[in-house]
Amino acid sequence: MSRHQLGEFEEIVMLTVGILYRAAYGVAIIDEIEKRLKRKVSIGSLQTVLRRLESKGYLTSEFGEATTVRGGKRKRYFRLTSL
Repeated sequence: MSRHQLGEFEEIVMLTVGILYRAAYGVAIIDEIEKRLKRKVSIGSLQTVLRRLESKGYLTSEFGEATTVRGGKRKRYFRLTSL
């Protein structure tokens, strides 16, 4: 049994990260949730849940390469852990 309880939105985010696999970053996660569930998601609420899941040990993250398309900013990619 897990030592943490997960809320509905946390579960949705984790499932979406699993679906997107190596392409799971903020905007892609939002697009996938909105497309599949017809549910509006704000970037702020997503970032809060991603950080919470990371602190609980359910997700890890790493930065991708910087691109000129994003003005040199790097995407933060999320992956499920094997708890």
